[in-house]
Amino acid sequence: MKKPFMLLILFVILILFVIMPFFMLMPFASADWFYNSQNIIASIDIYSDAEIIKTSLGGYIQSAAVNMTFFPKRTFTQELLKFYTSPEAELAGAQLKFRWEKPDSKIGFRLNANVKTINDVTKIKEKINFPILKLPGEAVAYTKPSKTIDSDNEEIIRVASELVKGEDDLYSAVFKIADWTKNSISYNLSTLTAEVSQKASWVLQNRQGVCDELTSLFIALLRAVGIPAKFVSGIAYTDSELFQEKWGPHGWAEVYFPNYGWVPYDVTYGEFGWIDPTHIKFKESIDSDEPSTFYQWLGRNAELRTGKLDIKTELIDKIGEVIVPLNIETVSLKKAVNFGSYNLVEAFIENPNDFYYATELNLNKPKEVKIFGNRQKSILLLPKEKKKLFWILKVDEDLGIGYSYTFPLVVSTLSNISSETMFESNSREKHVSFEEIQQIAKLLEEEKEKKYSGNVLLGCKTEKNEFYEYETAQIYCDAKNIGSIFLDNVDVCFEGKCSKISLGISQNKNVTFEINSSKIGVRESPVVLRNELVSKIFNINLKVNDAPKIEVENLSFPINVSYDSNFNVAFTIMKKSYSNPKDVEVIFALNGVEKKWNINELEHSRDFAVKFTGDQLKYGANNFKIHITYYDGLKKQYKYSKEFSTELTNANLLQIMALSLNSLAGISTEAIAIMLLTGTIAFILVVLWLFRQRKSHLF
Repeated sequence: MKKPFMLLILFVILILFVIMPFFMLMPFASADWFYNSQNIIASIDIYSDAEIIKTSLGGYIQSAAVNMTFFPKRTFTQELLKFYTSPEAELAGAQLKFRWEKPDSKIGFRLNANVKTINDVTKIKEKINFPILKLPGEAVAYTKPSKTIDSDNEEIIRVASELVKGEDDLYSAVFKIADWTKNSISYNLSTLTAEVSQKASWVLQNRQGVCDELTSLFIALLRAVGIPAKFVSGIAYTDSELFQEKWGPHGWAEVYFPNYGWVPYDVTYGEFGWIDPTHIKFKESIDSDEPSTFYQWLGRNAELRTGKLDIKTELIDKIGEVIVPLNIETVSLKKAVNFGSYNLVEAFIENPNDFYYATELNLNKPKEVKIFGNRQKSILLLPKEKKKLFWILKVDEDLGIGYSYTFPLVVSTLSNISSETMFESNSREKHVSFEEIQQIAKLLEEEKEKKYSGNVLLGCKTEKNEFYEYETAQIYCDAKNIGSIFLDNVDVCFEGKCSKISLGISQNKNVTFEINSSKIGVRESPVVLRNELVSKIFNINLKVNDAPKIEVENLSFPINVSYDSNFNVAFTIMKKSYSNPKDVEVIFALNGVEKKWNINELEHSRDFAVKFTGDQLKYGANNFKIHITYYDGLKKQYKYSKEFSTELTNANLLQIMALSLNSLAGISTEAIAIMLLTGTIAFILVVLWLFRQRKSHLF
């Protein structure tokens, strides 16, 4: 019984520490049902009451009525599966009428409906000219100012005109106004305390508001430049922590597009040209402050004290899945940076659809990385169009010196289409300044502003991205005009060198640049294609290695030693180049005896120490030699040598004789044999000579 239990414990640990962190980094798809469901079925219960207040004795209410406009309607994207009222009400157009005869002390009414919504995007496939020159009669009223939506305000007109300056595409004009409204006005619940919604001009001046007020300003800006827009109210779902109830009253807009009709925009949620299926439409109006419930009564010395309109919504079912396809690729400009450095992450987005589509992208990052600006960015994509978004990042300065960090980054849409990248940071990498990243960001902004840039393709490549300073290298660039305008006097530049070309329609040109190999290290250099109509950038990653270099430093040894000495020879193999020496062989030699070390790649300096005793040396001078052989990545050989000596001076006769054997170190066996034989013969001859001399003296 113990073994299965232990297996269960191990499985739980695996879930907590291995699998769960992975899912925490990834967008959690099951939480996005409110964006991606094909259909939503919700139960809506609306209730309110009114108390009869008699102002004098004998007062009464003869009859009472409630005319209600705030309730779910049947539309092209909304179906009523159930519709029940109590008391039974009369449906007259957009109004629901409740009636009471001689009510006693209180009246109350209830509406219960089951609503099925359809997740649908209006597919606008071609350009609609802006400004709009001709409108149908039904749309004209929605271009006029109203009580709260004061589109005739001078400041509103000025801001709206500046936002769409030079724009000739209606979809793009509406997107620019929606994007500006969402990012320039802070969502602030404090304005809910006001008795009525604030005017659009107040919202513009104070740069804050709630959903109704943000929508009113959005509509006012549209109307100020002749674009019809209506205010829509209803309920919607939110997962925001600002609200205790996930379903609640909400306001958004509908914008008129000739030949297509009314298209929904929710600037609060960042849903431009579409809305998620939790938006349930109750009412549309010219002004956001129109009352939705009218009380009427007939009587004497009595009145109605109305209660709050209570709305409860519950999800019954979610059916199917609908996701508008997008292709996203995310890359980091710098693959590795130092602590406190800046970086830039780019998202390349492609719209494979044959219709306009706008979405919001969100960058998820670790806490050690800071984002400059908004983490959410909106983007409009024309049919089949490709675009880029970017974020500037900064790495925390206070990170562990001895550690290397990997930072995952995830860019995702509201519908949870996502793409991942990462970069590293450690104390050994090059510092990247804000100015360097800002220069790249300015080029990307310029590319985005010049509309024709999307009609030019620019691609560059090198034979290899890493090379040595003694090599020659080139960048080969290809530019192609896929649009319908002849491009003249186009500059293509790389690191201060420029070539001027012309690009005819459907034509391509090749440009080659020599790479400056004197700039050692890793660098990100842009190739920029530019004239008055177009700006295009292509970033090239380069790594230039210098010739590897090694030197010996911190050499420590005694000048003089004795026979009985114990001492160390210490030294440091110093890497003196940006590039890493490879296949390093270190040979330490003394009196012909060698000690070797091998290092595959010298990434940083290495310390060495060799222990000696005096009896290992020879009497007198002892010559040491450090010889180093190493290679670069192309197998080119390099050599380095350093010599030094120490003196053994303090030894007696017997020690000197013993040390003399050390002098034989490094001599071949044959040579030693000859020396021993010669010495032996010499010794015998000396002994014979001495014996002969002694004998002659005796006689």
